[in-house]
Amino acid sequence: MFLFFIVSAILAGLIATSIGGIPILFIKERIHRRSFDIANGIAAGLMLAASIFSLLLPGFEIGGLVPIISGFLLGMLFILLLKDRIHVFYYKLRGKMRPTTMYRALIVFVAITLHNFPEGMAVGAAFASGSIALGIEVALAIGIQNIPEGFAVAAPLIAIGKYPRKKAFMFSILSGLVEPINAFVAYVLASTIRGLLPYFFGFCAGAMMFVVLNEMIPEAQHGEYFDISTIAILVGFITMFILDVSL
Repeated sequence: MFLFFIVSAILAGLIATSIGGIPILFIKERIHRRSFDIANGIAAGLMLAASIFSLLLPGFEIGGLVPIISGFLLGMLFILLLKDRIHVFYYKLRGKMRPTTMYRALIVFVAITLHNFPEGMAVGAAFASGSIALGIEVALAIGIQNIPEGFAVAAPLIAIGKYPRKKAFMFSILSGLVEPINAFVAYVLASTIRGLLPYFFGFCAGAMMFVVLNEMIPEAQHGEYFDISTIAILVGFITMFILDVSL
């Protein structure tokens, strides 16, 4: 079980996100805004579906309504407070109060890195439940949606013209590095205190859904490719739904 967990956590987080950033190293022409919106939309749809079908529903089956809702609200609050602190830090560091291209690129990187915290926890909690099948399902779901996220992190950094491609690729790797670490912490805690499992599932779902609805979807749909990004979101959602019911 533990070996399955370690391999799955690394594959789902670090390696999957890195795979998504690889195209950045080989695309020579300027990255079109549409490509970024599609990648971000697909990742958002996958995350929404993973939050519902791989976290909320299994958590409800394990612990019932109260623990899953409590954890969900805590996850929302955690991201809200942490996000606010990061915004304040950026303003103090840069001395700017108006949105800039660099600011938006930073927010995308921070948003995806933030939601990788609960994603890693989700993988750890799933394996801590004692079900290898559930653990692999959650790790697979997280890994698939991490691939377009790697691209979504690196693409805006390339677009602003201030980062070389190798450095943008390293940022995509960095955003996924937090997942295996948090997966291990969650696995140890949830294995030690079994009653925490449904709270972990709810926390991860609440945090992930808040990031998707508050950061990723608005970022993907703020430009002229609104309909295309909406289709990408729905494609990501239905893909994860098919994956979930097939496993």
